[in-house]
This record gives sequence, structure tokens and C-alpha cells, in this order.
Amino acid sequence: MQAIVSAWYWFWGFLAFLLGALMIVVLLPFESLRFRSAAWLSWTVLWALGARLKIEGKYPRERCFIFMMNHSTFVDTFIMTAVLGGRRFTAVMAEEQMHYPIWGALLRRFKVIAIRRRDPNAARAAINMAEDRIKSGINVGIMPEGTRTLTGKLGPLKKGGFHMAVNTGAPILVVGIEGGFKFKRKTSWHIQPGPITVRIGKPIEPETYAQLSMEAVMEEVRQQLLVLSGEREPEAEDFDLI
Repeated sequence: MQAIVSAWYWFWGFLAFLLGALMIVVLLPFESLRFRSAAWLSWTVLWALGARLKIEGKYPRERCFIFMMNHSTFVDTFIMTAVLGGRRFTAVMAEEQMHYPIWGALLRRFKVIAIRRRDPNAARAAINMAEDRIKSGINVGIMPEGTRTLTGKLGPLKKGGFHMAVNTGAPILVVGIEGGFKFKRKTSWHIQPGPITVRIGKPIEPETYAQLSMEAVMEEVRQQLLVLSGEREPEAEDFDLI
């Protein structure tokens, strides 16, 4: 029965993605329409796949951020785009994703920064490109774990996005996802339709992390992710984060 349900949602999700992606790649040369359409496409694909997104908190509109999310499911990119709600954005993603049909063309439309894993020189070049995007007023999304969790728990964070924050002076906005791993885990093709909760944290200002070590900034982001993703219960000192 679960296989039939999963196949049903896969069919409608893929159809929604295919039609929306082709529209954006072929018919939308204007940047403002492109970002709004991406938000619409993301909400549509998530709904077609059976994900019922609930957003707690608001993404601040007045500034450009490096936003960091936990990586729990394959729809995290759609969740990221839905949360942004039409704002200008790009993301840092694994290079192999650029080679997928249609999906790769869509990523290139949004000038996604491809990062080659296990190649330090290419990684540094990708970070430099991301810094240029931020300086031009484009939000940049990063999943600092670098890969999807296999256990549902938050994995170790990588330093690249934090170097980017230090070099650009952009504030960091932490976004936690709860329910994504249950919806569709990496090791299974089955989809379990249901709610996915997205919680938007409090920005970490450059004035704050300029006074901290790299390790301290990473730990601050990690603690926010643990609370916002529902992996850890908030404590008294966490209440001003969300």
C-alpha cells in the first residue's frame, strides 16, 4: 500500500515540477517574474508530493542574508525557495546536480553556485562566487552539513559558508526544518505525506560573529539548528533565538 501511495505522489510531484520548470526555463526571461514563479513552483511541487508546509516566523525582507538550513530531505531546495517567497536568491549546491536534465537547466537560470566536493581549490572558487552574489544583493542559501542526513540527526557542519559570512559581513539567518526526514529519507524512495514545519531563527549579526572564533559561530548556528529543527528542546537561553 505504501508503494502505491508513494508512486501516486511521485507522479504528481514530477508532473508539477516538469511543467513549472519548463515554464521558468523557456518562458520567463525576466528576473522578477522568475523568482516569484520559483516560489509558486516550490509550493506547488511540495503540495503535489504530499508535503504540507508550515512556516513559523518571517524571513526579513529588508536585508540580504546567508541563510543556513539543515539538510533532511530531497525537497529542501523547494522548501528554501518557498520560504524566500519571491526574493532574489541563489544557493551553493553539489556540482553533480547541474548535470541532471531540466533540473540542471533550472539551477543555471538561478545562477546556482556549483561546488566540487573533495576539491579544495574549486571549493574556494565557489565561495568567491557566492561572495560576489551576496555583495550584489542576492540571498545565498547553504546547507552547511553538505549532504543529507542518513539518521534524521544533524550532521557535522562544514566551514565554507562561515568563511563566506566572515568575508562578506553578511548576517546569517538560520532556518530549521522538522518533519523532512520522516517525509522522505535518503535511503528509501517511499514518501510519507504529511506536515513539514519550517522555523526561522534570529539573525546572527556580523557585529556578533566578528567577536567570535569560527568554531564559536559554527556552534551558535548548530545550536539554533538543533532547536529550530525540533531535535533539541529549547532551553531558557534559547527563547530569544526564535
